[in-house]
Amino acid sequence: MFNYWNWFFTGSGGLPGYRRLLGWWLLVHLAVGALVAFVVRVDLPTAANSVLFPLASIFVGLAFAWAGNAMALMQSSEIEKLTEQHEGGYAEYVYTYQTAILVILVTMVLWGLAGMRVFAVPKDLAAAPYVAYGVKAALFGLSSMALRECWHVVLGSQWMLLAQHAIRKHSREKRQEDKKNGK
Repeated sequence: MFNYWNWFFTGSGGLPGYRRLLGWWLLVHLAVGALVAFVVRVDLPTAANSVLFPLASIFVGLAFAWAGNAMALMQSSEIEKLTEQHEGGYAEYVYTYQTAILVILVTMVLWGLAGMRVFAVPKDLAAAPYVAYGVKAALFGLSSMALRECWHVVLGSQWMLLAQHAIRKHSREKRQEDKKNGK
């Protein structure tokens, strides 16, 4: 129950957490990464230091702000009722937000390492252009995934807010109907 990695690899009644990152969206992220790596002509350290590392920092701030909002919502009785209807239960909701934050943080760390030239490919390597392109494509693909995860933190928070409102409204209407029927 309190083990994120157990949930990530085996699940909490639903699918394992890593499955949220796989599927056809992974192909989209890889395609975006390959396309952007082809279009962007600057090297990784330049890209990392000028645009992407600062952008990743914005993702982190945005995701943490909305995750805080989601965590506050998850403490409501309405959302607790909602999570009881989900196969993975309450842990599924909590750990899903944590996975989004993990993806964003890993992306930020890897771009930071790219900015420090950790992924520099030796020029005398015969496959150097292909390896460099692959690393660049992978980092841009991961950035695409981080953008999607950041958006899902916002979207998930909004959905929970709407669900909380709907459950409250339904409960109010049920109480009024019960009162009207003398129950």
